[in-house]
Amino acid sequence: MGNTEQKLKDLDTASMEIVETVGVRLHHQGILDIAARKGIRVEGGKVFFTRDQLMEWISHAPSEFRIYARNPEHDLEIGGDRTVHASSNSGFPFVADLAGNRRSALFSDYLKFLKLVHATDVFHINGGVMVTPEDLDNDDTLYPTLLYAALIHTDKCLFGGMGGKEESEMTMELLKTAFDTDREGLVQKPRIANLVSSLSPLQFDEKMLDTLLVYAEHGQPVIISPAVMAGTTGPVTLAGSIVVSNVEALVGVALSQMIRKGTPAIYGSASSGTDMRTGAFTIGSPESALAVKYCARLARMYGLPSRGGGGLNDAKNVSVQAGIESTLVQMAANQEKINFNFHSAGGLDTYGSMSFEKFVVDLDILGRVRTYLSDISTDEDSLALSAIKAVGCGGQFLTHMHTAANCRTSTYISDISLQGALPPGTGADQALEDKMALKIRKLLDSYRQPELAPGKIKALDTCLAGFGVDLPALKQRMNCPAS
Repeated sequence: MGNTEQKLKDLDTASMEIVETVGVRLHHQGILDIAARKGIRVEGGKVFFTRDQLMEWISHAPSEFRIYARNPEHDLEIGGDRTVHASSNSGFPFVADLAGNRRSALFSDYLKFLKLVHATDVFHINGGVMVTPEDLDNDDTLYPTLLYAALIHTDKCLFGGMGGKEESEMTMELLKTAFDTDREGLVQKPRIANLVSSLSPLQFDEKMLDTLLVYAEHGQPVIISPAVMAGTTGPVTLAGSIVVSNVEALVGVALSQMIRKGTPAIYGSASSGTDMRTGAFTIGSPESALAVKYCARLARMYGLPSRGGGGLNDAKNVSVQAGIESTLVQMAANQEKINFNFHSAGGLDTYGSMSFEKFVVDLDILGRVRTYLSDISTDEDSLALSAIKAVGCGGQFLTHMHTAANCRTSTYISDISLQGALPPGTGADQALEDKMALKIRKLLDSYRQPELAPGKIKALDTCLAGFGVDLPALKQRMNCPAS
């Protein structure tokens, strides 16, 4: 047995001991009752699975599934060896400029990110809470309001917001309205994925379990995502924290199947290390990349799709640190074939802020990683024997027809990096900033709002207004006429 295989076995054995003897606390009487009715031992607000019980329940989760977009061209197949990418969607409270100066995020920032995500072909899922707008009411209507904006501005697959019962139920009502369907229709064609985060160590809070309950009842994909912090909410050793994360992820998947067998569920991890000098969570560290590695491999071992990775970093601005850390974690996630590659663009400062400049830099990093992992081709044209023979010894290939035919596709062309000599008097930093700004502008200029029938918009308006949202004020911010 190989070294990595033995480590996976060791992690699995330790996890099963914890789930059988320590258990997982659920702050939700309704789900505790469901577990008890299914024959799971429930004591002191905790569930205790045997190994056989846990493996039986997670076996009902599909190893592959589809999320359906309004535009079928953006439908997503999740699982297998596929990797799909999503922008950062965890409710970042701030927007940072290039120097790292932070300001509160606004609804206009959210709309701008919606357009950037829609305009790039890297992402086929949009929405969620890329930033938490300070100028919107932060009540039960926040996440439904952001979903409404996403439904108007994109026809890609959708990401949800981590609200509780009320927000999740409003989300389902908006989806039923948008897609002219009912609960069973959503089950048959899942439309939105959402995070269900554990409360480490070894707990789930009521709000997250409410989200799990509503999403699973409607057959919508749930991403069980522990974020164990080695040394604070988990053992300081990374292996020990992976054990805690593994237990939480597997129990979350099992619970989703107890609510409704066949619910699409993704085994996730956002776990990483802690800087023990300061107590700060460090997501741009080698430990973060290693946690991603074992997330992918454990999920595969259990027959589940995986979530992890992204352009994770702890940098305060778009800097050398941001590039180093983001590239490490992104490379690990893609190399390990993480199925749902989350936080792939825009994030800074340990989930603290979003950056428009970092968004386009991350697109460049993704392009480089994908080019590297796609490897070389050794077909007849790529080997170029005819060209080599024609040029011979001491010649040049610049003017050869083979170069002309392949020069636009054979090498990676960056929209961000500087190559060649700069014009006299041009500073490198300013030139880089200019290229980032140009890339942002080009993406926004290329954005075209997908068509949505006026009757459908009116129906969504009525639905959202029914939740108590001030629709005319929201429309004004979206530069839409009130209906």
